Order: sequence, then structure tokens, then C-alpha cells
Amino acid sequence: MGRTRTLERRKEREQEKKRQRRLTFAIGGIVVAIIAVVIILLITVPAEAPIPADALTRYEGIEQSTTDQGFPVLGRSIAPVKVVEYASFDCTHCRDFHEGTFPALIDRIRNNEMQFTYVPVFGTGSIQNGEGASKAAICAGQQGKFWQFHDALFSWQGTYANTAFSQNRFVGGVNELGLDKGQWDSCIGSSYPTDVVNAAIEAFRLQGATGTPAVFVNGNAVDIASNIALYDAIDQALAAAGGVPVEITPEATAPVVEATVEATTEATTEATTEAAVEATEEATAEATAAS
Repeated sequence: MGRTRTLERRKEREQEKKRQRRLTFAIGGIVVAIIAVVIILLITVPAEAPIPADALTRYEGIEQSTTDQGFPVLGRSIAPVKVVEYASFDCTHCRDFHEGTFPALIDRIRNNEMQFTYVPVFGTGSIQNGEGASKAAICAGQQGKFWQFHDALFSWQGTYANTAFSQNRFVGGVNELGLDKGQWDSCIGSSYPTDVVNAAIEAFRLQGATGTPAVFVNGNAVDIASNIALYDAIDQALAAAGGVPVEITPEATAPVVEATVEATTEATTEATTEAAVEATEEATAEATAAS
């Protein structure tokens, strides 16, 4: 009787353990599910991502393109001065250059004095996820909005510091700029932005630059500790090139061609008329003499 009782108690304890394990597994599953939902929300729900007001208009009328490596370019190829900046969105000094120096270059780009190339390196500053920021801007560039996203990233860096470059803030920026998120997602998931930032890092290494921002004017490194040094370098390069080239457009040549054709036609007509009159008068005079 005592043995039977002992066996029953043992079975009861084992069953209780099984119930506790099942309960533990169930609670664990619920906790994991909750964590997964929270992570998904953190990743996909857009964070506050204000776009600087002037970013929406400051690039109007300026030609935009990319190099063969995918580096964004502002300005036309006819500009005699080529300025290249190697910079990182995670670099606070790069933000200083963007806010303190870059605005003065916009009109010079618009006036065809210079062309500006941004080489998007990363990891030269202290802000987290600079690589993600570069890729986000590059993919915005696929829809013609690199420079607007570029301005926003530097603005966020100054406002949000190490939380500036979260995935959900990137999504917020995509929405604020009215980009096609599906197209942007497709770009982010492709190898393209990785290829561009890797090419940027390699170009940075080959240039021998040691920090960012590194700025070159017509291939020559410029000390940007002072804005004046950069402006002087641009002025000197512009003067050496003979200033802004005069572009001959079809509209400018059309009146010249038209005037030339008109003058030629008029001269030909006048000469032909004179010759005919002279020949007629000569023939008449001969006929009169013969009679």
C-alpha cells in the first residue's frame, strides 16, 4: 500500500513538472512573440525625420549626375573647376563643413564656375551607422533625391546624435521626401549601394587622405581649416582656366546662320540681276549699231 502511494506521488510530481515546463514554454513563446513585434515596430514604423526647408529648393536649376562609380555630382561638366569632397555622414567635422562652407558653393555651382562631387565614405566619425546613412542617401539618389537626403542626414546628425541613423528614421525620410518606398527598399536590398560605398572607401584610400572631410580642387588637396583657403583655391583654378567658358547654344547660333543665309541670298540675287541687266543693255547696243 505504501509503495503504491509513493508511485502515485512520483507520477503526480512528474506531471506537475511537465505542466510547469509547458507553461514555461508557453510564456517564453509569448515573450519572444512580443519582442519580435516590438523589433518589427522599431524597424518599420517611421521615426521623426524632418527635412530641412531649404533642402527642397536649394538645388533647383542645378544639373545632377553620378560618376561611373556612383558618386553624386552637382553641376555641369563644362565647369572649369572640379571640387571633390570625401566625407562621411557619421563625421561631425563633415557636418560643420556642410553647414558652414558648402552653402557658399551652391551659387558657384549654379553659375558653372565649379562642379562638385561627393564621395560617400563612412566610419570616419563617432556617430553610429554611417554606412547605413550613406546607403540610404545613395538609394534616394536613384530617385533623384540624393542631395535632399544628404542635407537631411547632416541635420539629423546634429539633432539626434547616435540615434540619427536608425532604419526607421531612414524610412521616415523616404516618406517625407515622397519617394517610392518599394523602389527604395529594392535598392537597399541590392548590391548597388554596397558597391558604391566600397568604391568610395577605395578611392579615399588611393587618394591618400587620412581624415574627413578631405577636399580637392582640380586634384589638389586643400586645407579646409579656413574657408578662405578653399575659396582662394577655387578662384585661382578659375583664373588659370580663363574664367567660366562661354557656351555656344543652338539659340545663339541660329540668328547668325539666318543672317548669313539672308546676306548671301541678297548678294547673289543682286549680282545676278546686275549681270542680266548689263548683258541686256550690251546686246541692245550691238543690235542698234548693226542696223
